[in-house]
Amino acid sequence: MSFKPIAPLQQTWWQRIEPWWMVGVLLMFYVISILDRLVINMLVIPIQKDLGLSDFEISLLMGPAFAICFGLCGYPLGWMTDRFSRRGVIFGGIVFWSAATVMTGLAKSFPVLFAARMGVGAGEAGLQPAAYSLIADKFPKERMTTALSIFGMGPKVGTAFAFAVGGWVIAYSAAHEGLVLPLVGEVNSWRLAMLLIGAPGILLALLAFTFKEPARKNHVKPAAGNVNVFTYMGQNKPLFISLLLGFAFSAVAAASLVSWVPTYITREFGWSPKEYAPVMTIVNVISASSILFKGVIIDWLYKRGIRDAHVRFYTWLLAVTPPLAIAAFCMTNPYWFMAMYAVVDVVLVSFLLYIAATVQLLVPNNMRGQTTAIFMLVTATIAAGIAPTIVASLTDFVFADQQQLGKSLMIVTTTASIIAFVVLRYSLRHLRPALEQQERDNDAFTQQQAEAKPA
Repeated sequence: MSFKPIAPLQQTWWQRIEPWWMVGVLLMFYVISILDRLVINMLVIPIQKDLGLSDFEISLLMGPAFAICFGLCGYPLGWMTDRFSRRGVIFGGIVFWSAATVMTGLAKSFPVLFAARMGVGAGEAGLQPAAYSLIADKFPKERMTTALSIFGMGPKVGTAFAFAVGGWVIAYSAAHEGLVLPLVGEVNSWRLAMLLIGAPGILLALLAFTFKEPARKNHVKPAAGNVNVFTYMGQNKPLFISLLLGFAFSAVAAASLVSWVPTYITREFGWSPKEYAPVMTIVNVISASSILFKGVIIDWLYKRGIRDAHVRFYTWLLAVTPPLAIAAFCMTNPYWFMAMYAVVDVVLVSFLLYIAATVQLLVPNNMRGQTTAIFMLVTATIAAGIAPTIVASLTDFVFADQQQLGKSLMIVTTTASIIAFVVLRYSLRHLRPALEQQERDNDAFTQQQAEAKPA
């Protein structure tokens, strides 16, 4: 009896499933990274009580401590992504940031806490460049946006996961206040929460080796000669400057909300993490689901010849953000605030999807990781670095009242989203011609390659 037909059938089945398995694993990694990044936002009050930190000091932990390393480490890790195993880059990053999250829970002083948060930022910097590159090479061009949209759900699924799992872990940790752990000793609730959230990632990182590294493909014409990424961007200066600035201000608006809304809910409405976590989970699940729907709309627009659909569609969303944000922070009822915030969250926060898709279409394969890292440097440094501190500075030094946090959030969110809208609308006059020319060049290059092959 022969069993030879079985192996090819199994291989064909796995080849069909593997790309989507890879996207699922990468999405899970993204979710874990957001959980490790954001859990500190839910622990502001107990950390302040334990270490005696001000809002300004907390903002440094949520912002610069994470963002500076996230931005600065992005380019070297993007360079590694363009040249070495992308799975290896992801594995090393997950192990590093998970260990840093554990160290956050063990920190006994502000400087050590600051250093641990820097470690989280450094580790997470390699995930997005490597993941975007893997997806672009694993999927055909006509399915790439759908796959990127699924991975792009990571921040919102991660935020929902952070509120759901983070809220449960915080409640569990509070019930085990003063627990004594081997080698660690007695830990209070916020420290135990950090340990429980950080440790599993070290083992889950092994899933990076459950899918194959795809061959690198050129969806766009390779850059000629020895042109590096900075020269390439310099040759298209008005386009890249406007894209970088526009998305940076979008990130300012988004990061302000993500960083401070949990604390705002507690101060304004008196809700604890255990009380607001279920509602915030629902908000973020709705927002995550909308990302895939947005991807479908963008694909529909792209197929009808709108080559700059990704950025153009996002500007339509930015146009309605300021009035929605103003309305949200004028609400005195917590449920009405949550409803308005959910709408703002859906239209504003998922800007990384538009960056990722545009970079994959616009930039040569051998520069994608580095270009993504440069966008991360600008948006992460401004958004995750400056935005929380701007909000805290308005609250502490302008209003001099912690109860005015809502006004600070409203000012920063509306101002940044208006600037982002204006700059990104300007970028469209350069983006569409560049994409259309890139597509023509790539078609000509592909035809030349086909003609050069022997019959």
